[in-house]
Formats: sequence, C-alpha cells, structure tokens
Amino acid sequence: MKESRNVETDKCQLSKETLLKILDNSHDAIFATDGKGVTIYANKACEKYYGIKPKDVIGKDSWQFMEKVGCYPPTAPITLRSTDQHTLEQTTRTGAKMLVTNTPIYDADGNIELLVQNCRDVQELEDTKRDLEQTKELLARIQDEVVVLRKKELRNVKLMANSRQMKDLMQLVEKVAPTDVNILILGETGTGKSALAKNIHRISSRKDGPFISINCAAIPEELIESELFGYTGGAFTGALQKGKKGLIELANGGTLFLDEIAELPLRLQGKILEVIQERRFIPIGSCQVKEADCRIISATNRNIKQMIDLGTFREDLYYRLNVIEMELRPLRERPDDTMALIYYFLNQFNKKYKKKHSISPECRDILLAYSWPGNIRELENMIERLVVVVEDSVINVCHLPKVFSEAFSKRLQISEEDEPQTSGLDMAVTQLERKMIVEAFRKYGSSRKVAHALNISQSRAHRLIEKYCHNNDTI
Repeated sequence: MKESRNVETDKCQLSKETLLKILDNSHDAIFATDGKGVTIYANKACEKYYGIKPKDVIGKDSWQFMEKVGCYPPTAPITLRSTDQHTLEQTTRTGAKMLVTNTPIYDADGNIELLVQNCRDVQELEDTKRDLEQTKELLARIQDEVVVLRKKELRNVKLMANSRQMKDLMQLVEKVAPTDVNILILGETGTGKSALAKNIHRISSRKDGPFISINCAAIPEELIESELFGYTGGAFTGALQKGKKGLIELANGGTLFLDEIAELPLRLQGKILEVIQERRFIPIGSCQVKEADCRIISATNRNIKQMIDLGTFREDLYYRLNVIEMELRPLRERPDDTMALIYYFLNQFNKKYKKKHSISPECRDILLAYSWPGNIRELENMIERLVVVVEDSVINVCHLPKVFSEAFSKRLQISEEDEPQTSGLDMAVTQLERKMIVEAFRKYGSSRKVAHALNISQSRAHRLIEKYCHNNDTI
C-alpha cells in the first residue's frame, strides 16, 4: 500500500519545464533571490512592469538590480535585513506603481535561504476596486429602480367601482387587505382578477414587499414545481449550476399571487398546502428547509367545487385558500362600470397615441349593450383599436367591427319577435320605417347624416333613432 502511494506521489511531481511555464504565465511579476540578495529567478512579467528582461537581472545583487531598473524603495534588502515579511509600494522606471510582497523562506537553522517577491500593479488593483464599486452602485441603483417601478405599477392599477357589486367588493377589500388572510378570487377571464390582487397588495401591510405573480396555466407541468420551489445546482438535467431561487422564496415578506390555481397539478397541490400550513418548503434537490413568509392570493375562472367532486382539486387546499372569497362579476352584469371603463381607456389611449378622439352617444350605447364575452380585456383592446385605426375625431357606429353590427341585428330581430303583432297598413309602415332608420343609422352613425340620407329633419331623425335604435328593449 505504501509503495502504491509513492507511485501516485511520483506521478504528481511537476517537471522543471512545467514549473517554469506556470511562473512565466503569472500575471504578476515574480522575483527570487538567495539569502545574500542575489537574484536567481525572474519571470516574463518583469518586462511589462520593470522594462527589463529576466537575463539582465539574474545573477545581479538586489542593490544593483534596483539601481539598474530605477526602483524605489529597494524592497528586497529591507526584508533581508529585518527577516520579516514586508509589503511595500514601489515605483518603477516605466511609471508603474507596484505593490511588492517579500516572503522569506528559512533553512533549518533559521536563516533566510530564499526570498520570493510578488509584484502586482497597484493601478490594476485600483481599477478593479473601482469597477467593483461601480458594479455595486449599479446594482443598488437597479434595485432602487425595481422598487420604484414595482410601486409605480401597483399605483397604476385602476378598479372601476361604479356598480353596486363593485362598491360592495371594494368595501370588503378595505377590510381584509391589511390582514394576512388568504384570499380566493373568482371570475371569468378578463374580469380583472390580477388587478384586484395587486390592489389588495398595494393597501396591505406587505405593500413594501414584493408582489410575485405566477400563472399556473402558462407554465408546463414539468417546470412549474421548479419555478415555485426553486432548486439546487445539478438537481436535475438542465438545471443551472448555481441553482435557482423559487417564486415562493422571492415572495418572502410580500405577496404570492397564484393565478389560475385550478390548473395546478394535483401532485403539487399537497406541497402548496404544506407551504400554507407550515410556512416552510424544501427546494428541489435540497435537504434545507426554508421559511415561506408570504401572503397567498389565488384566482381562478373554474368551478373548483365541481373539480373537488371530480377529484381533480384537493378539498383541504380549497378551504385553506378560500378563507375570504371574492367574486368579480362579468362586465355584461356591470353596465355602470362599463361606462366608466370606456371613457377611462379612451383617455388613456388618447394620451398614449397623442389623439383627441371622442365617442358618439350612439356608438357608446351600442358598446354598453354589447355582452363583452372577453370582459375588461376585450373592452380595453377594442378601445385601443378604435383610437389607433379611426381617422375621424369622433368614433361612430360605422367604425365598429362587424361583430357589433351582428349582435345589434340579432337583438333587434329578437325584439321584433317579442313585439305584439299588428296587421294592415300600419304594421307595414312601421316595419319599413324601422328598417330604413336602423339601416341608415348603422351605416352613417349620426342623426345628422341619417336625416340627410332620408331627406327628413334632424329632429325627426333623432326621435326615430331614439325610438328604434336606443330603446333598451331593442338593443
């Protein structure tokens, strides 16, 4: 066994050529003198800092060396006299400022056998230090900017509360937001669940902490666990070498918003339940338990109770998430909010695109009558489209997409079927009048243009439009 160990040691012995390659490729200048101060070695870096070649100083006394290269102070003689390690600053004839560390090596009798000098460029050290300080300042500035942007984003969250439903909901928000109670937000797609979650965080006791959001439906099932809980380096194939913090850890001290929580895989629901109950978690590939100091707000457009019956969602997790339930009603049930949102988005996009659009009363009424299956998101996109595309200063009915005229015609047809049937000339006149007014208004979008097209007074056109186009029973 001993012989084998010696063989391994012999294999690790470095040759003289290898040692010289290592020393000559050092970034720092390295000199070595014997116990009498005679230089016995100098690497190639001495050319850059001292303006000499190694062969010109090897065999020279250290005093002679200092005189030849014009260095001050003479560091080697100082160390040889004191026999202690010294670090001194030295100026060379090339103008370089060097930080020279002299390390004595002693023989068995305690005398200096060798003196090794390591010479490093002070300017490079100062540049590195300055770069490091600038990097720290940049990092601090970026962190400050992130905080400012995060607060700005939360301040820009707008929730229209003109309807009774929204006013009641906002009263509930004011009560529960300052607490750490978990909240489950229900509502159709596009009703503003994310905006409501941000608003809750903005007025909570955790408002100065992070607001971390994850859409459980947008991340592949095989990746969502690592996104939530993080992982250590090499935890799985493709993992970053340094590992990665999960969103739960990033939300520490703030709020974690789990959007589309119903899409969370069943196998991960138990781990989320543990985070809620125990306030701790373990990253993938780690044995270290980490604290989870974050408030959890979740949202879904699914019927979770039905999913519980089907066995696709854990009942115990549902009750942990649903301490407080908030429901955002669809836009078709909140016409008062729709009105406010129309003008809010119109003002926002007028400002964004430097426009001065207004909406005609006729166009506004059709927008209010539309069912908005995509809710607030669809309304926002529609107003932005109209502001960008319409060249006229007033947005009229004729500028609306085909889907609105089709919905208008369908509602008109239904209203006609519901009307009591009449007979004879009066019915025929009424139906013709309605048809002409509706078609003209759909085409021209204003009472003035309808009056001109049908050769009637504008007051009569306005009255007929009110009768056939603006009646709540016909739109």
